[in-house]
Amino acid sequence: MAETKNKNIIAMVRKILFYVVVAFLSVFILFEIFLPGQTVKVFGFKPYHVMTQSMEPVLNANDFIIVGNPDVDELEEGDIITFYADIDYNGEEEIVTHYIYSIEEDSPGDYTIRTNRHYSDDQNIVPDTWELSEEDVLGVYAFRIPFLGYVTEFLKSPFGIAAIVVNAGVITAIVILVKREKKEKPTEEEEKE
Repeated sequence: MAETKNKNIIAMVRKILFYVVVAFLSVFILFEIFLPGQTVKVFGFKPYHVMTQSMEPVLNANDFIIVGNPDVDELEEGDIITFYADIDYNGEEEIVTHYIYSIEEDSPGDYTIRTNRHYSDDQNIVPDTWELSEEDVLGVYAFRIPFLGYVTEFLKSPFGIAAIVVNAGVITAIVILVKREKKEKPTEEEEKE
């Protein structure tokens, strides 16, 4: 009897954890879709896919990086940040991840940030041409997951989306069939009667 009670409690805890994780992921995905600029502020982190080789060997193309909520007052030269910049000077801002080259406080709480692709004590490094404000900074680099970008690119592709839909359909069909089979099978108690 106590064993059955423990199993029921464990099953209930698992179910609650499952629903909490699903709710968290659902809210996170909704933020990513409808309010992508607010995700890092609300959740404290945000993932990005490294698209180019500009930060190698520290960050490689197709790495997946996680950035934390930025506090410009705590940033230092050499920190890696993710930010908006018009790199092609075509009026469209792209998301870039580079080192901080310099931070200047123009007035209390008003900063100008310069970045570059390489961090070194060498004074001959030329900074990127754009100047950033605090509003341009999306996050501060926390850690990376190598090669996970390949997976995200696949999942965004038409073939990847089709694979997800087909697999979800197959899994749903299997679950339905298994549940139907369990309902149709008489239990041992029913067979004894």
